[in-house]
Amino acid sequence: MYLGPFYFDTKEIFLIIAAILIGCAWFFGWQLWWFDKEKLLTIIILILITKGLLPSIHNEAFFILGLVTIFLTLYLSVFQIVLFFFISFLLFRLLKVI
Repeated sequence: MYLGPFYFDTKEIFLIIAAILIGCAWFFGWQLWWFDKEKLLTIIILILITKGLLPSIHNEAFFILGLVTIFLTLYLSVFQIVLFFFISFLLFRLLKVI
């Protein structure tokens, strides 16, 4: 989908909609059963920025990294999750997985 000079793939549109919905849940105080809204919003924004800056990413491996990162929000702090995401992403890029 083209929006002005920008092209948005379906994955980016899904991430934008997810960020908007989690932002609304945070603003209106809606409950997300197991997840912390602030952690999820932080991770979704990081994934969206990373996916937007590097459009040549293989979607399957990046999708698995995103899922693992999101499920780690159940157990770890934000700093540990962000550290895991960036170290894993860097290793995936160095090993040519992503």
